[in-house]
Amino acid sequence: MSEVITITKEELKAMIAAEVAKNSLPRVKKDFRDVMVQGKELSDINNKYPHIADRLSKVFVSQVGNMSTKRRRFDDSLIPDLYTRKRHAQGREYYHEKIFLTDLHDNLRKLSLNVLGASIIKDLDDDEFDYSLFAYEKLKTCFLELYAERISKEEVILSEISKVEV
Repeated sequence: MSEVITITKEELKAMIAAEVAKNSLPRVKKDFRDVMVQGKELSDINNKYPHIADRLSKVFVSQVGNMSTKRRRFDDSLIPDLYTRKRHAQGREYYHEKIFLTDLHDNLRKLSLNVLGASIIKDLDDDEFDYSLFAYEKLKTCFLELYAERISKEEVILSEISKVEV
C-alpha cells in the first residue's frame, strides 16, 4: 500500500523549480583548452636549431632539390610545425611538415582519456577528468622532450650536409 503525502501548491512549485534548475544551471566546461600544446612551445624548440627553422620556414617547388627562396610566413620566429625529413605536398608546394598542431593535440587528448578507459570526456567523472588533465600534461611534456631530442640530432645531420655542400 502506498503512502499519501500532502503538500501545498507552492511547495510543489518550489520542488519542480529546484529540479529544473539542477538540469539547466551552467555546467563546468570540461575541455583540454588550458593544458593544450601551444604553437609557441614547438616554435621555441624549432628556433633553437637554425637548419630546422630554415627548412620549416621555406616553401619548396619539388620533393627533392634545393630550397626555394619564397618564405611561408611574415614572422619567421613563429614556426609551430612538427619537422619531418621528407617533403610533403600541399597543393603545388612542398613542406617539411605533415602533422599539424591540432593533430598532435587530438592524439594527446585521446591518449589521456584512454589512460582512464574512456574515449570521450563525457565518460569521465570530475575527479577522473582532473586526472586526465594531469595525464595530458605529462604526455605533452614527454612528447616535447622527445621531439627536442630528435630535432637536435636532425640539426647535426643537416649541419654536416651543409658543410659538404659548401
